[in-house]
Amino acid sequence: MYLFTRGEGLLKTTQDLFHQAEIFATEGMKLASTLQVFSDQVHDDDKPLLLLEAEKLIPVCKQLQITAKTSVQGKSATFTKVKIQVFLLCNTLLLLFFMRKRNLLQVEVLFCSSHLSRS
Repeated sequence: MYLFTRGEGLLKTTQDLFHQAEIFATEGMKLASTLQVFSDQVHDDDKPLLLLEAEKLIPVCKQLQITAKTSVQGKSATFTKVKIQVFLLCNTLLLLFFMRKRNLLQVEVLFCSSHLSRS
């Protein structure tokens, strides 16, 4: 996002940003769904916290999907949409950061090992 706002990096146009936002939102929804299923395997104090964080992720990702798919015309409307996209992406990343920060590392390790064993 930092590189995009500076006109650098892989995302060259606002369409690139909107497309990646849709992909990011879809993957976030998949993550929230997987975390809810995985929470059945967690049997300690982390389970309610894991479910709470997964529930927070869902509305942010849905809003991101809606915003990314909304068509706009004109420079001002496009700029506003970009600002909203950046804001929503930052919120989603912050949610994921706080999940990690709240000692859910052990849950992540368990999740990754069970996910890899299915592959």
